[in-house]
Amino acid sequence: MLAITHCAIALSGTSLILGTANPLPLGLAILGSQLPDLDTTTSTIGKICFPVSSWIEDRFPHRSITHSLLATVGIAAVSLTVNYFLHGSIKTALALPLGHLLSCFSDTFTKQGVQLFYPEPVWAVSVSNPRRRLKTGGAGELWVLGIAIAMFCFGIYLANGGGITQKLSQSLGLKDGIVELYNKNASSHNVYAEIKGVWATDRTSADGKYLILGTEGSEFIVSDSKGVYKTGEQIITSKVSTEIGEASKTEVRSINFNDEEAITKLTQLRTAYPGADIYLSGELAIDFPEDVKISIEPNQMVTATVVGNSLKLNYCGLDRAIALLKEQFAVGTVEVKIWRS
Repeated sequence: MLAITHCAIALSGTSLILGTANPLPLGLAILGSQLPDLDTTTSTIGKICFPVSSWIEDRFPHRSITHSLLATVGIAAVSLTVNYFLHGSIKTALALPLGHLLSCFSDTFTKQGVQLFYPEPVWAVSVSNPRRRLKTGGAGELWVLGIAIAMFCFGIYLANGGGITQKLSQSLGLKDGIVELYNKNASSHNVYAEIKGVWATDRTSADGKYLILGTEGSEFIVSDSKGVYKTGEQIITSKVSTEIGEASKTEVRSINFNDEEAITKLTQLRTAYPGADIYLSGELAIDFPEDVKISIEPNQMVTATVVGNSLKLNYCGLDRAIALLKEQFAVGTVEVKIWRS
């Protein structure tokens, strides 16, 4: 096979099998796909590494030791060892031997085949009919090249969407996979939920796009311009898919109150993060709980409740928290989640 065909097969296989679009593993897969042809000085890599290829060519037949599973195992051992000391990712470590393996396997479809099980002198050929085997540079190989490029593009598409598992989860609305996608991207991007469902109160349509604020088990806490909701409670969902939105920075911090006026620190927080979406969760002991008037909003999650002498907050918007804690002295700690685009 031509070097470019080996590259395309290695790229498509690596992107699909490892679920990656990272240039480093893909580059290593390309390198791995060329290593089998180190046994001849006429190949591209053989010319580049002439001393090595010349030494191998003088001692081993073409398509023998370098096209074998033994060579793949050796490359994998070296790659995994180097990766261990460099503390790299497992996908990066596997890309080099995977590219080599795919290249060796693809050569079993050629007329000569390869000694895949070297040192056993057995030629591995995938197609029994010699006329159906691929000829280097022939029309059949060009078809293989085109299909490999198409599969590589598809692999990149899947990898950028989180891989095959995530794409299936999105298509089928499987919450566990969607939660995993949210957890993977929430620190660097706004993640939106495309929800198809109804309001629990009156069963009218709740279809729409909501910003995901957090998760509770396999359910989402979501928000739009009107309020905060929880799937499975306020919104009964029939299908949920996620969309990675604009880049943002999510910050989580704590604010402690030591018998001090609550809105002072909350107002400072609003000044420090202009334009950010800020939500508070936690429990504060307050002086005058009877003065806290909490209105019940239809279809919305309860984000603030008074229990005894305490005000409990759960994804309560900053402006609402300031209104509720006006002229209150508070003791306690709240967790603050801040979204900045």
